[in-house]
Amino acid sequence: MSEVTATDLYEVTMALSYLREDMRAPAAFSLFVRDLPPGRGFLVAAGLEPALDHLARFRVSRADVEEFANALRRPAADLEPLRGLRFDGEVRAVPEGRLVLAGEPLLEVTAPLPQAQLVETHLLSLLCHQTAVASKAARCVLAADGRPLVDFSLRRTHGPGAGMQAARLCALVGFAGTSNVAAACRYGIPAAGTMAHSYVECFPSEERAFRAFARTHPGPVTFLVDTYDTGRGVATAARVFADLGLAGGCAIRLDSGDLGRSPAGPVPRSTRRVWRTSGSSRAAVWTSTGWTGWCGRARRSTRTPSARRSARPPTRRTWTPRTSWSSTTAGP
Repeated sequence: MSEVTATDLYEVTMALSYLREDMRAPAAFSLFVRDLPPGRGFLVAAGLEPALDHLARFRVSRADVEEFANALRRPAADLEPLRGLRFDGEVRAVPEGRLVLAGEPLLEVTAPLPQAQLVETHLLSLLCHQTAVASKAARCVLAADGRPLVDFSLRRTHGPGAGMQAARLCALVGFAGTSNVAAACRYGIPAAGTMAHSYVECFPSEERAFRAFARTHPGPVTFLVDTYDTGRGVATAARVFADLGLAGGCAIRLDSGDLGRSPAGPVPRSTRRVWRTSGSSRAAVWTSTGWTGWCGRARRSTRTPSARRSARPPTRRTWTPRTSWSSTTAGP
């Protein structure tokens, strides 16, 4: 699929008409959100860097003209005025990751009218999705209150491309890692992951599964403890850690139930009690709820001020800012 033809058909019909009518004067359009829902006071601007990259590459080729003509069921010769069109306008935008409010433009394009019209849909697509994901991820960081977050968004987003975007955007706003190996390699984000319930079920017992996993991965490991019975799984994990001398840097993971609505907090009291009495209370507890997870100390309720003060801060990746947010973006 060509990036040029990834647009709404009416952008093509209007741009063609402008060219035939020789309407090439500069035009400007802004991308912004009119209103935000109650309780949503801000957005995190995202997708701006990919938008600039798209504009820098933008050029209508012969193949693009043929695709436009097929969509309109017209001869390619009728759309020949579009061929060779490239973006040579000006772009003004807020930096990637900046907070924006309702009515505040994220990006403004000024270009000859046919150019501005033809790039509109693609820019909207890039900014709308990525700003929505980044804004949601930022609220997760605020809710976690200093506890590290890891995204598992690749398995829940709308395709692998969206999963790559989500991993990048989560890191942009402060997530500590991603389960997405490709994103970890491309963006330098720490990769994170352990085992699934199906792994535990492939063995005769949880203990056999944990010991096998530890043999394969002798470094700090995380055991998924709630495949059958959470309390028993926690005690089994603690015993395996102690037997193998794996206490340092190890963790357990909880991945069942609506942990966010538990009356005892995200880590149930019974689990905390077993984990504390096992002698492994200094190891971390990872929990999953919805499409995000957080990490905290199992020996304290995460709703107390002391837990918030003692939580580890998230690992943040520093992204190199673009230098062309308010400059002319010319085609190659």
